[in-house]
Amino acid sequence: MTWPFENDTSRVEKKLAGRSMKADRRRSIFIILTIALAVCLMGTLCFIYSAQQKKTLDNILGQYQAGCDGLTREEVTRLVDTGRFEEWGYTVDAGSVRHEDSVLKVSFVSPEMIDLMGYGNIAGAYPQAENELCIERSFFDYFNLPAEIGQTVMLNLGGGENRYTVTGILESESSSRIFTVWIPEIAVDTGSHQAPYELRFRFEGSQVMEPEMLRADIERFFAEMGIPADRTFYSSNYFGMVDLYLGSGMEIYALSVLIAVICAIVIYNIFYISVMGKMREYGRLKVLGTTPQQLKRVVKRERRFLTAMAVPLGLILAAVIARIAVPGYWSWRDNIRSAMVILFLTYGMVLAATRKPLSMVGKVSAIEAIRTTAYSGYQGRSISGQMHRRLTITRLALMNFSRNRKKAFVTALSLSLTGILLLCISAYANSVDVEEMARAQFGDRSQYLLQYEDYAGREFYEMQKDNPLGQDQQKELASISGVDYVTAYSMACVEIPAISEIPGNREHEPFIVRGIDREDMVKMYAGGAVLEGTADYRQLVEGSGILVCPSGSTLKEIYRTDYQVGDTVTVSCYNGQRKTYTVMGIVENVPICNTAHFFILPEEELSVLYPEISDFTGCVNLHTEQDSEQLRRAVFGAVPDERVGVSSLYDLTAELKIGMRGELTRLYSILVFIFVFALINLANTLITNLLTRQQEFGVFQSVGMSGRQLSRMLSFECLYYVEITLLVTLTLGTVCSMALCRVFDQIGMFGKLTYHFPVLQVLVFAAALLLVQAVFSVCAVRYTRRLSLVERIKATD
Repeated sequence: MTWPFENDTSRVEKKLAGRSMKADRRRSIFIILTIALAVCLMGTLCFIYSAQQKKTLDNILGQYQAGCDGLTREEVTRLVDTGRFEEWGYTVDAGSVRHEDSVLKVSFVSPEMIDLMGYGNIAGAYPQAENELCIERSFFDYFNLPAEIGQTVMLNLGGGENRYTVTGILESESSSRIFTVWIPEIAVDTGSHQAPYELRFRFEGSQVMEPEMLRADIERFFAEMGIPADRTFYSSNYFGMVDLYLGSGMEIYALSVLIAVICAIVIYNIFYISVMGKMREYGRLKVLGTTPQQLKRVVKRERRFLTAMAVPLGLILAAVIARIAVPGYWSWRDNIRSAMVILFLTYGMVLAATRKPLSMVGKVSAIEAIRTTAYSGYQGRSISGQMHRRLTITRLALMNFSRNRKKAFVTALSLSLTGILLLCISAYANSVDVEEMARAQFGDRSQYLLQYEDYAGREFYEMQKDNPLGQDQQKELASISGVDYVTAYSMACVEIPAISEIPGNREHEPFIVRGIDREDMVKMYAGGAVLEGTADYRQLVEGSGILVCPSGSTLKEIYRTDYQVGDTVTVSCYNGQRKTYTVMGIVENVPICNTAHFFILPEEELSVLYPEISDFTGCVNLHTEQDSEQLRRAVFGAVPDERVGVSSLYDLTAELKIGMRGELTRLYSILVFIFVFALINLANTLITNLLTRQQEFGVFQSVGMSGRQLSRMLSFECLYYVEITLLVTLTLGTVCSMALCRVFDQIGMFGKLTYHFPVLQVLVFAAALLLVQAVFSVCAVRYTRRLSLVERIKATD
C-alpha cells in the first residue's frame, strides 16, 4: 500500500527486478528448475496416491454385490429378465485339472461376467465351438509355446486328452503355475463339462443406497424369486470394504514436507550466493537513495515471479506423470485440493528459504555493500595468523572450499542426505532375502504345501470322511526322491454361531480349527508364543480349553470380535454336535499353511467333535533340501485328487520378487529426484564460485599459475564435496542403514534380515559424483579460457 504522501516506486522496483533476473538468467533458471522439480515430485506423489485410492474404491464398488449358485440356465434367464440388475454376469465352474506341474482352472464365463469382474482383455475371440478355448498368456510363456491364435494344443480338461483350438488369449499375468482356461457355453450345455450356473450382479439403484438397505433389498428379491438362502452369497469386498478406511495420506504429506525442506536448502543457497554477489549493485542503489524496504521489495518481486513460473510447470509435469502412471483415475476434486496444499507449502518453503538473504539486503550499509563480494562476510574468520604458508594446489583448493563454510556445509548436506538415503534403500534391498521372506510365510518353512483347494464348510467335512491327504498319500509323497521328510497337521471345520450373529458378518461362516498333539504343543507354544494364559496340553484337555490366535488384529478387524482368557467359545459341527470351550490362552500365530487359524484345540478333541472321521489331516508340508523341475513334476504327479491344491515356495518367491521390484522402483525414483536437487545445488555453488572469482583467477595466473594448475585447483574444490559426501555416506549412512535393517528385522515383516553392505550401489553413486566433478572441471577450464588475462584481472561488478 502507498500512502498519499509517499512516492509510488512499484514500477521502478518491477524494472529492477526484471533486469536482475535477465542479468542473472542462470540463477533464475536454477531456481525455477529446483522449485518445479520439488513441485513435480510432491504433485506426482499426491496425484498418484489419489488415483490409486480412486482405483481401489472403483474396484471395490464396481464389483458384484451378490449372487446365487446352483442354478440352471433357465433360472439365470428368469432372474435376469426381471430387470432388477444394473450389471450382471453368469459363469460355470468346471473345476480344476492338472497339466504337468501346473493347475488349469476351467470355467465358462459370459461376456457380461468378464466386464463385471474385470477379468481383462482377450486377444482374439471367446470360444464358441466345443473344441475351442481361451487360455491365459502366461500358460504359453511357462511352457515355451508360441502365443498364437489359431494354434492347437493337447489338453486333458477332465474328459481325456483332446485337441483344442486356441481362439483367444487372456491378457493377464500370473507368476504362479495356476492358469485360467475358458471354455464355450456349448461345452456346458452338451454335458462334457456339466455343472450348475452361478449368477453375480450389481443391484439396480445401488449407488444411492446404504449397504444395510441394499442387502435387505437383495434378500427380499431372492425370497420373491424363490432362491434359498443357502444358495445365495454376498460380496465381502463390497459389503465388508465399502466403508474401508484407506488411509489419511499423512505419509504422503510427510514425504512432501521432507521434499520441501530439501528444496528449501537448495533455494536458500542459490538466493544467498545471488544476494551476496549483488551487494555492490545494492550499495550503489542505496547511495542513490533506495531504502532497505525498496530493496527488499525488489528481491520479493523476483521471488514471486520465479515461484509463479515454477509451480504451474511442476504441477503440469506431475499431472502428466500421474495420468501416464495410473490412467483413467484422475480426480479433479482431490487433485485441486492437493495442488492448493502444494502451492501454499511451496510458497512457504520459498519464504523461509529467502528470509535470511532478504534480511541481509536490508541491513547492509551503502559503504559495506560496495566493498562486499560473495565471500567478504567470511574472509575475516578464515584469515590465518601464520606468516608463511606453502601454497600448493590442494591447499589453495581447500582454502577456497572453506572460505564460505555455511555454503559448503549446505551443499555437502544436500549431497550427503542423498547418499544416506541411497545407502538405507540399497542396504534394505540387499539385506532382504526374498526366499527367506517367502519361506517365513509359507507353510512350516517347507518347499511344497498341500491342502484342500478352496473347500470349506460342509464340503470340507464331507471330504475329510474320505481324506485325500491321508496316510497313504503322505507315504507316497515321502517316498519321492528328493523329499527329505513330511509334516502333517490336523484340522476340522466348524461354525461359531456367536460370530455369525454379529451384524456385518456372514451367516454360517466356516472356521478351521487346528488340532495339535502334545509334542507339537510344547514345541510351538513355548516361551513368548503364549501372550496370555496357558497352552498346557493337559489343562486344555481336562478343562475343555481352547487357544485363540488373534493374528495381530486380524480376528477383530475381519470378524468384529475379540476374546480374552476366560471367555467361552461354542462351536457348531456339521454333524449336528455342539460343544462349548473356555479360552485358556491367547497365542501368537505359528504358520503351518496358507490359511489363518484363529482357534486351536488339543488333537484328541477333534475326534470328540467328529467321531465319524478317522483322519483329520488338512495340511501336508514337504521339506526338501533343493527344488528342481523333476521334483516339482513328481510332486504334482503323486497327487491325483484334483481337490488337493499344491503350492510351492518357488511360486510365492516369484510373486514377492515382483512386489519388491515395484517397491524398490518407487523408492529409487524418489531418490533420483532428491539427487537432482543436490546436483542443482552443487552446480549452482560451483558455477557461482567460478563466476565471482574471475578476478582472483586472473591474479593467480598473473603471478605464474598455469592453466593446468588452475584446472587442478578447481577440480580439487569439487573433489572435496565428493569426498565429504562419500565420507558421510560411508559413516553416518552405514549406521542409519544398519539401524533401519535392525528395526525391520525386529518387526519381522520381511523375514529375517541379514545386513549386506550395498557395494555396487555405493560404487555407482561415487562414479556419478566423480563424473559430475570431471564434467565441471572440463567446463570450468573452457570457460576461463574464453576471457583474456587482462579482462579477468579487471574488477568486475
